[in-house]
Amino acid sequence: MKAIGFETLEFRGERRRRLALAFLITFTLLAAWVNIAAATGAGTSIGALPWEKTLSGIAYSLTGPVALALSLVMVVVGIGVLMFGGDMAGWARWVAFAALAAGTLGGATNLVAILGVTGALI
Repeated sequence: MKAIGFETLEFRGERRRRLALAFLITFTLLAAWVNIAAATGAGTSIGALPWEKTLSGIAYSLTGPVALALSLVMVVVGIGVLMFGGDMAGWARWVAFAALAAGTLGGATNLVAILGVTGALI
């Protein structure tokens, strides 16, 4: 006698496998679609990058009034040490020159802005 139900069980196993594969593909496509929509900025009105606010704050900190005051102090201290320092050791002279250079480079942006020099606009 032939075994009854063997083909049916085989068919049901294949059917379950196909159904599981269909659910897996559907879930994967749904997850990918949600991630792609989030990455493209869908649903946001501005579309700004997340690090722009932080970088703008850092740029303001490097060119703001506190940076101007610190650069002026560094330039004055560097010049004062070089003028009235007398016979200094090599490392002290190097530190004075480093303070003078850092103060000059730090205040260059503000100096250029005070002089009214503007750059190219793109």
